[in-house]
Amino acid sequence: MLFSIQKELFDYLPDLTIGMVVATGLDNTRPSSGIDQLLQQAIEALKKNFVGDKAQDHPRIKPWRTAFAKLGISGSKFPSSVESMARRILKGDPFPKINPLVDLYNSISLRHFVPMGGHDLDTLQGNICLRFAEGWEPFTPMGGGERVTVPKGELVYRDDQEVLTRNWVWRQCEKDKADEKTRSIFIPIDVLGEVGSGLAGEIVRELSESIPKHLGGTITSAILNSGNPFAEFFF
Repeated sequence: MLFSIQKELFDYLPDLTIGMVVATGLDNTRPSSGIDQLLQQAIEALKKNFVGDKAQDHPRIKPWRTAFAKLGISGSKFPSSVESMARRILKGDPFPKINPLVDLYNSISLRHFVPMGGHDLDTLQGNICLRFAEGWEPFTPMGGGERVTVPKGELVYRDDQEVLTRNWVWRQCEKDKADEKTRSIFIPIDVLGEVGSGLAGEIVRELSESIPKHLGGTITSAILNSGNPFAEFFF
């Protein structure tokens, strides 16, 4: 299977770095007190140490608004996933516990203020890419909702048949969500140049250690950038 980034994206964001973690052979069926603790620690640390009055003002989140503006995406209408999570926590709303795998990568996303999502590989068709939509691709939002055709030019994660995440890191589709049956997962780590390309490698290492520790499995990883816009992995 191939993960690739459309080269034209680097015309807008030349310093973009995307880490890739693929985990196979997972056991996501059993509750994990260790992961519960990691998530709660991340939530409490965000409340205690948050910089700025609003989620979008944080120095790790604000660059996403800037990047979205370059791409013609409304940051207020389609906030990045990490901005949405931070906003929920700062408002005092309950933070959802989903399942051990999702809770684990959410805890890391919150600690580093980097958008992160997981895509169940057993549900995907063909290869994975981050590219500008061609205008035919369907999307069904997670949790239900109307199936729509994504407009041409929107930046999306997709496989060979449909969009996996709209507006880059805004909303994921229903079909590839991680649940208790998930055994293999693809996790992209999107890191903007303003927060340092080295952060992608740091998070890749952290996921590569944390996932086997808590959930078992085997890890494959890579770092993609303008000079290396694709990575092949076997699944």
